[in-house]
Amino acid sequence: MGKHPSGPLFRTRLWFVVVVLASSTGLVFAGQTTSTQAVNSPSPKASSQERKSLGVELPAETKANILMARGEYAAAIAAFQQTNLKSAIVWNNIGMAYHHLYALDEARKAYLQALAINPRFAPASNNLAAVYYGQHDFRDAEHWYKRALKHTSESAVIYCNLGTAYFADGNYKKGMKMYQKAFSIDDQVFNPDQSKMVEGGGSREQRVEINYYIAQTFASAGKQEQALVYLRKAMDEGFKDRKRLDEDKDFAVLRTTPQFQQLLAAENLN
Repeated sequence: MGKHPSGPLFRTRLWFVVVVLASSTGLVFAGQTTSTQAVNSPSPKASSQERKSLGVELPAETKANILMARGEYAAAIAAFQQTNLKSAIVWNNIGMAYHHLYALDEARKAYLQALAINPRFAPASNNLAAVYYGQHDFRDAEHWYKRALKHTSESAVIYCNLGTAYFADGNYKKGMKMYQKAFSIDDQVFNPDQSKMVEGGGSREQRVEINYYIAQTFASAGKQEQALVYLRKAMDEGFKDRKRLDEDKDFAVLRTTPQFQQLLAAENLN
């Protein structure tokens, strides 16, 4: 399906919600952090017997899943291509492997093949959206995230990815609404498994706003410690609006804490 690129296509990472990729056995949290689900993926800490038998004894799909878990994506692609290529799950996994290699065009082809086999396969729709997000085609990303949500139970990961796409497109109001929806489903949605995330582009302004709005979400839910973490991230990216902090009702309780005052002092905002 083409040569693998030698390195990333972009360097900026919206670390938490960049794109969380989705596989078939259960959506976790796009892209942006894409929802990721591997099919019966074994633990990265596979037994020594499994490791020794990778080249001979294991079925191709089991071998491919172990290679994916170990981050050996090029080898995983070769192994998946020896399995059932009439399976949407297999093509989705091939797409995920290409995605981790930043071969976005090849990933897109694989996800589209999965959807040609099963048009209602939500993980592939989510991951295809993550490709468009990575290419800064935010409108198409939004379309495919919405399509994924039509074909799956409520997924915090997909709502979070959709919110990130809205933020990237400058629609902060909708982005915040999607983040709140994601958080209401799973309050751990902003802390996905790193292996389920792929990197994407984003301006400093976008990173400031995303981190600020996540801090708001945590603060409004009474999780002041997590709110402080994300406020600090926003400040690390350049947030300096003391007036906004003083007037934001979501931070009313947080403003009374010593930790908040210490953060302001550390950022020269007191």
